[in-house]
Amino acid sequence: MPDDIVQFEVEILSLNNIRSRTVWPEVAGPWIDGGLEDLMVHFTYAGWTAFNKGCAIFLLLTSREENFGKALSEMMTKMIESMGAMSLAEIRLTRDALEELKRDHLEP
Repeated sequence: MPDDIVQFEVEILSLNNIRSRTVWPEVAGPWIDGGLEDLMVHFTYAGWTAFNKGCAIFLLLTSREENFGKALSEMMTKMIESMGAMSLAEIRLTRDALEELKRDHLEP
C-alpha cells in the first residue's frame, strides 16, 4: 500500500453485523465487529487518522445486500465531503470481482 493512504475496510454481513478495520502503511488495525453505530465511530477514527497523517482515505466496502451497501457507501462519501475532502472515484464490485482483483494483483 502507498505511504500516503489510509484504507478503511468494511464488510457488511447484515444490518446488525458489520466488520471494519483501518489499515495504514505501518500497521493494520484489528477487525471491529458491531452494528452501524460502531461502524460510524470506527469510520470517524479512520478519517481522523488520515487527517493527522496528511493522507487520503480509501474506502473498501463489501456487502451481500447491494442496496444497503450502496446507501452506506454514499453516506460515508457524503461524510468525507462534509469534512472538506473530495471524492475522486467510486468503484463497485461484486465479492467475486473483488476476489479476482486481489488474485490478479491489480490496483483500482
